[in-house]
Formats: sequence, structure tokens, C-alpha cells
Amino acid sequence: MRGRSCPIPVVALVNLLFGIGFALLARERIRADGPFAAPAFHLVVLHAGAVVAPVALYFYAVHPAWSWMYWLDPRKLSGIAVLPLMVGHAGLVIGGWYVAALMLRRGHLNTVLYSGGAISLTLLVLVVSGSRRLSTAADYLGWQAKRGVSLFNVQLGWAFVVSLLALFGSAIYIAIELGRDGRRVRSR
Repeated sequence: MRGRSCPIPVVALVNLLFGIGFALLARERIRADGPFAAPAFHLVVLHAGAVVAPVALYFYAVHPAWSWMYWLDPRKLSGIAVLPLMVGHAGLVIGGWYVAALMLRRGHLNTVLYSGGAISLTLLVLVVSGSRRLSTAADYLGWQAKRGVSLFNVQLGWAFVVSLLALFGSAIYIAIELGRDGRRVRSR
């Protein structure tokens, strides 16, 4: 039986977690200067705009059937649909940051931590339940006919690996910089 998972919620939850995680790392800056304080907010926007948005654009434009996890026939969607989806993924990073920042400023650290934990658990369930879809490369009709190849037998698998390296590499860089900024705020 096919899993009922879809990378759209998987990637959306990952992007939301990036925003929440960044806010947790920058909580000293947020408490001191608010959610839009430099350099923290600028770093989050950089990650969302320079890494998350282009990765989303690439997968929706070049590998649309896999991006929709074969739930929708991408040939029946307008090509312009990739633009709001791309902006939406970047917006989830910034939205996760902003909502978490508001909660942190109000002193609700536990709420942010529990929310992040619940999102992580949901993400884990989606990945495990959708592992077959996530690891199969096909077009929409091929998936419906139960045909497909391993993700790494085609360009899609390697694009996926490079994209993960870009996303997590950027997130690690942002995390390091937010940690440095937090130390500067504490030393004031």
C-alpha cells in the first residue's frame, strides 16, 4: 500500500522548524530588540530568500510530479503556481521566526519548545509513512501505474542531496551567526 505522505507538508514543516529554531537561537536578541532586529532578522530573511525559495522553485519547476508526491498531475496546474509556492516556503521560515519571536518576547519559551517538538514529531511520522513516495522517481502517470525508479538512479536524487546540503549548510551558518550575536547581546 502506498504511503499517504507528501513532501509539500514535509518541506513546509522543515521550513517552519527552521524559523522556530532560528528564533530560539536568537532569543536574547529578540528579547532585547524585537523580532526585526539586525542582524538576526536579516540572516533569517537571507536563508529564506537565497536558499529556501530557489530550492522550492527548482523542485516545483523541474521535478513537479515528485514535489507534489504524485497526488496532483502537474500538467493540470498552471505553470505560474510555482511562484506562490516558492514564496510560501520562504514565508514559512519567516512566519515561524516571527510567531516564535512573539511568543519568546512574551515569555512563553515552553510553548515554543513544545510547538517545535510537536512539529518535529509530525514531520517524523510524515517521512516514515511516506518513505516509498519520497524515495521513488516517476512522473504522475508512472506513479499511478506503479512504475518508478529509485530516487538515486536519476538526476532527482542527486538534486535532492545537493538541496539538503544547501538548506542545512545555510541553516548551520545562520545558527552559528545567531549564536555569536546572542553572545554579543549578553555581553552588553
